[in-house]
Amino acid sequence: MNYKLLVADDSPSIQKLLQMSFPESEFEIFAFSDGQEVMDSLSQINPDAILLNLSLPQKDGYELGEHIKNLEVFNQVPLILIKEAFEPLDKERLEKLEYDQLVQKPFDSDDLVQKVRTAIEERKIPMTLPEEPIWDSGSTAETRVELDETVRGLVKDEILGVQRELEKRIKARIMAELKMWLIDNQKK
Repeated sequence: MNYKLLVADDSPSIQKLLQMSFPESEFEIFAFSDGQEVMDSLSQINPDAILLNLSLPQKDGYELGEHIKNLEVFNQVPLILIKEAFEPLDKERLEKLEYDQLVQKPFDSDDLVQKVRTAIEERKIPMTLPEEPIWDSGSTAETRVELDETVRGLVKDEILGVQRELEKRIKARIMAELKMWLIDNQKK
């Protein structure tokens, strides 16, 4: 289960850097060069996180960020803004945005990957969970049993998905370490 990451930056080299920085085994990257392309594609992608350059052509990052956060379906999606090195910030417009991080170019790509992972994981975890289900007075025992079975099935599917993801990550890490070990031993 890959995370969908929407990247909006008009620099092809930054797009390529980000595609190379985020592991393919964990992230699916959707790169765009201008704000209008993002607006046109947003609902089809349904991203898990958004990296948004503030100085995009057509619709800039401020306008696009505000639009994204005003859409109910995307207001829980982490939004990480990217600022050019010498670009002045429009503090008034920035204060109106609900964003998770502001990153300045040039950035450390490994650090950015970790920030995106953390932002996604923090948004996926609910703040609190009830100990027992809260039933309304109109629900029947049959409905409760059916709902309990459905929830158990969903939880089981989620646990299996997490297990598969962990297996993939562990396998990838072991393969990388094995490859390095082989390379080191060939040099000797």
